[in-house]
Amino acid sequence: MQNELIQIAQKLLRDLYRMKQGELLVITADTLTDREVVEATEEAAGRLGIQWATLWIKAPGGVAVAADKEIPGKAVVSLLLKADAWAEYNKMWIYGSGAYSEIMKKNTSLRHMCLTGATGELLAHCIGNIRYDALQAFGLKLAEKIQNARCMRMTTEKGMDISFENIQGRPVLKELGDAGNPGTNMLPGQIAWTPLIESVNGTLVFDGALAPVCGVPSEPVRIKVVDGSVKEVAGGKEAEAYLKWLKSFEHSQMFGISHTGIGINPGALLSGDILQDQRVWGSVTWAFGSIGGNLVPPDGVPGPSHSDCVALGATLIIDGRELFHNGEVTDEEFKELARALTGR
Repeated sequence: MQNELIQIAQKLLRDLYRMKQGELLVITADTLTDREVVEATEEAAGRLGIQWATLWIKAPGGVAVAADKEIPGKAVVSLLLKADAWAEYNKMWIYGSGAYSEIMKKNTSLRHMCLTGATGELLAHCIGNIRYDALQAFGLKLAEKIQNARCMRMTTEKGMDISFENIQGRPVLKELGDAGNPGTNMLPGQIAWTPLIESVNGTLVFDGALAPVCGVPSEPVRIKVVDGSVKEVAGGKEAEAYLKWLKSFEHSQMFGISHTGIGINPGALLSGDILQDQRVWGSVTWAFGSIGGNLVPPDGVPGPSHSDCVALGATLIIDGRELFHNGEVTDEEFKELARALTGR
């Protein structure tokens, strides 16, 4: 086990979770999880005087709600009801499942971070090397801009062109590395929200991961969206597999927009792993299927599963003003904050 990885895990527990001696950390993992990451987190917890327990399960065939029928839900819930913090390393994530909902409803003080499928390399790039003060400053300002935006447009050089409206007052999630408060957090480096769904129109083109179906596609996957619903899916073999997966649920919500997001972690690299790809600087994510209550309060929108897909190098236009161009900040109001975060 590399000492560098243990130090990164210590940073995760000490600085992001803000854990204290004597608290209980529960780590969940499945048979597809990177074992070295789990062991490093256990070692880091021990060095910090944090109690820990790890629950390994067989990787289910689906994620979120689709995982419920295969995971030992009672055992997962029972252990996590006693935890102060939860590090979810499951490759096939529990987040969004019925078990997850029960845990978060009953253990209202639990600090949860969804780190699905994290590797040592990912933690080094996205946690170990990041200036969190700069990430917070840039991310909070961007979230405020989005919160106040009415009309938005996203394009890429590969042909994406999607327009939509926002709903004033709807939550804008700030995934900026602060897992010290109760609730769910993600890997640092993304701003996410659900727009006015029926206003989403245009073409999405994905050249990053299409989770949970595949990693980086061999050719971009094009999806036509009309009034917030998928109407066409085109591309190579991954497009065929993705459409087949959506249809397999025989549920209309799987063809509906769930949320969008912007990646702002300068350490994240295109890897085919959705956790990291969603956070690549200047990328955008579009998701389909179930919608969490944290995005559309109070109860979200149920669906049999959930999918996140990534487009790289986006141009972002907010109320007619360009903020990103091909993945780089162009708005003078944001340039200095971006420079402090990215070093360029």
